[in-house]
Amino acid sequence: MNTKKQFDYHTKITSALQTIFYEQSEDYIDVFDEEFNANDFFHTLATRVPQMIFAKLTGQELDPLEFNHVCNKLIMQDRVDNQQITAK
Repeated sequence: MNTKKQFDYHTKITSALQTIFYEQSEDYIDVFDEEFNANDFFHTLATRVPQMIFAKLTGQELDPLEFNHVCNKLIMQDRVDNQQITAK
């Protein structure tokens, strides 16, 4: 686990995502619009987008449940890595 690299990715991805909240952006999403649906938004952000990126990077087309399994493995590996760092 490379926490510096993860922080770098986090910073860049967050910066790119923030453009959806700028009214001047062509990708603007109005979260105050009465048609805005938070469930749809967070589902897309948390599952659909990462699933699409995973498919592009690996060439593996996983269904949502299979992709969730991959994510759970990553979460558990991160926890194990963090516990090992903390124990040192």
